[in-house]
Amino acid sequence: IFVIITQYSTIKENIDQKIINQKETSDLLLNYNNKIENLLKKIKKYKNRSPYNYKEGMYYWVHFMKNIDLLEDHNLYNYNQYFDNAYTYLKRSTNLFQALGIEAKERKYIDAAKYNDFENSKDLMEITSVVKELYQEGYSILYNLSLRLNKKWKENPHIMNKEIVFDHPLPNDTMDSKNFDYYQ
Repeated sequence: IFVIITQYSTIKENIDQKIINQKETSDLLLNYNNKIENLLKKIKKYKNRSPYNYKEGMYYWVHFMKNIDLLEDHNLYNYNQYFDNAYTYLKRSTNLFQALGIEAKERKYIDAAKYNDFENSKDLMEITSVVKELYQEGYSILYNLSLRLNKKWKENPHIMNKEIVFDHPLPNDTMDSKNFDYYQ
């Protein structure tokens, strides 16, 4: 008890620095803008449908945002691998979030007849629309970064980087699409 009383200020300072400030940094990475923050909150409602898919989706989303943070650094010299990784993380996270909709339970016919609402799988439709918006937001961030990085490459081309072709149709990659993916 004596040690705790004498070391209270240093213990409190360490907890503040290592735990509380770390959480604020991860929140900044997740919430790139208000639209992404709102979309992630909507997805979080469906966390209980498949906790594994939600956790894995958030894992890949955090890695996507870390790569975006790196790519926004103007002093970054070799950027192609970070850009490719960011795009891969975006696809993986949105595919995992989309899988939350598959776990949605279908309504029974008797419940639909009770309220005269025969629209199939409302949860699936809502999750799908939210995930599509999240993917479009992430894609637009990457597209804008690709324009900036291509301009940088045209000014000073070198062997370590290449021009980023980020337009449809994308090349087919069999290793990337070995599983069924919604966003390829």
